[in-house]
Amino acid sequence: MKKSLRTSLAALAALAAAVMLPTLALAQTHAAHEHGKVAVDIAVEREQLTIGIDTPLDNLLGFERAPRSAAEKQAADAAVARLRAADGWLRIDPQAGCQLQAVTLESGALGLGGAPAEGEHADLEGSVTYRCTDATRAAWIDVGLADAFKRVKVLQVQVAGPQGQAKQTLSGKNRRVVLAK
Repeated sequence: MKKSLRTSLAALAALAAAVMLPTLALAQTHAAHEHGKVAVDIAVEREQLTIGIDTPLDNLLGFERAPRSAAEKQAADAAVARLRAADGWLRIDPQAGCQLQAVTLESGALGLGGAPAEGEHADLEGSVTYRCTDATRAAWIDVGLADAFKRVKVLQVQVAGPQGQAKQTLSGKNRRVVLAK
């Protein structure tokens, strides 16, 4: 492939991701609070892969408010640690050459920034960023949230990348997000 064509494809991929990211962010903002379901947004750029999650705390802890007891605090700390160790619940096609870069979590109920918890229906939003040699080469991503958190039953996945946008629903034993090729 000629260098100018590769440069043009990379520029198109970056443009597509830049146009689609606000759409995904807007979709995530309006994700319904539904127990058992997690909204997962994946943005594929040439050198970066970003995976956003939006979930009721009930899916992670069995309650959705600030921890009240030492046992609940311990459960919350363990859940946060499990999410921060994203390589334990995310696997990316090695063809992309991705390395975990950052994990950002927000939940007012857990003291992780974000809006203060109101009522009994707190959520957690997170973002996992990978730096990749070429994320567009990834054919799949395994999202193991249902393995890490037994209350997670369904993943509503949106993908945006150089090949366009796609939606997938994962449930049961299906953990694989197939990226458009």
